[in-house]
Amino acid sequence: GPIPRWITHQRRQQRPPTRGRTIQLLEFSGWEGINALQKLHHLAVWIESSPIHSDNWREAVGRSLGIDNATRWSSWYKVISVALDKKAQIVQFMVDHDKDIGCAHLLSGADWDILSKTHTFLQPFTEATLVTEGDKASLCSTLRLMDGLLSHFEKAKIHYSTPEFHDSRMLHSIGMGWFVLDKYYTMSDEAPVYVATLLLDPRCRKAYLDKNWKSAWINPVIVGARQIWDEEYNTNIDGDIETTPEDIPAALVKPPSQLQLLLQEMEVETALSTDGDKLDAFINSPAIKIDCKPLDLWCRIEQRRQFPRLSRMAIDILSISPQSAEPERTFSGARRTASWDRLSMTCERLQEVECLGNWMRNGHIVGTRHGGLGLRGDFLHFNNVYDK
Repeated sequence: GPIPRWITHQRRQQRPPTRGRTIQLLEFSGWEGINALQKLHHLAVWIESSPIHSDNWREAVGRSLGIDNATRWSSWYKVISVALDKKAQIVQFMVDHDKDIGCAHLLSGADWDILSKTHTFLQPFTEATLVTEGDKASLCSTLRLMDGLLSHFEKAKIHYSTPEFHDSRMLHSIGMGWFVLDKYYTMSDEAPVYVATLLLDPRCRKAYLDKNWKSAWINPVIVGARQIWDEEYNTNIDGDIETTPEDIPAALVKPPSQLQLLLQEMEVETALSTDGDKLDAFINSPAIKIDCKPLDLWCRIEQRRQFPRLSRMAIDILSISPQSAEPERTFSGARRTASWDRLSMTCERLQEVECLGNWMRNGHIVGTRHGGLGLRGDFLHFNNVYDK
């Protein structure tokens, strides 16, 4: 279908530079400008250049060093982790093979110090990558992770600027990394869905912005989220969504007992309050703790009943994957499904098969005691009715 306008919408009012700091364009030479990383890279290449080198390495160190890769996430962190874990063995190995490796490429004490500091600094980035690449990842984590990483940059810059821990090499690297992260952080302004995920997260709402952002940044992003709401979701949806499970087959429902009939006669009519089914009312309410992921909460029947319009907006936005890892897995799975003896399968049927497989893996549909599959919410409701 057509891409919703709010996916590609770009606000006219852009947020000022991140954290209000002016980021100077330093000499960005990458890891090639850091001697310690140059030497470690040379060692990794030297090991892989010959079977003899690899055999000698395995015999002396007992663990593969690996190699940094421009297209492999956290590759530098993993290589440095191995180097630090096997520091004693690597130091001895380089002493024994100094002529083959080259004296200019031997790691010094200062090099090991920078490797240790780099490893410590990169740890949150590696963890953030794992958070966003999982099959249960959601777009709501993107800006929160970026805010956390920017805070990590600030604290590291302050730490290495003090007289006691001053390190110009780390400050230079922090400046380079800050410049790149700020570039992508600013790009989030081009699609207001990123901020909308924070506003629709019951744990965050507007209170998150009030605590972590400057006041000058908040109003423009709320305007962008409100535009999505007004254009796509702030409409009358009577009968538009199904908020109750489908009718249970009459043959499977036990007839009410005489006592149940008497109690039903005494029940009063109840009305469902939807006064809070407005974007501004929801985001200005206090943030609350929840026992599940935001998307799972919005998919609950009681949540959809109370917020019929907001739930549609939240489910549409929070179900967006933060990166391409899960869509790529889906493409690979679809290719395996469309094997050579199934090439006559239509695109529509392939989509149905992949959807069912995904729902089953994530527990959205489960087997019933009476055979077949059912939606998880309907299944629980069905059992409650049947067991009465």
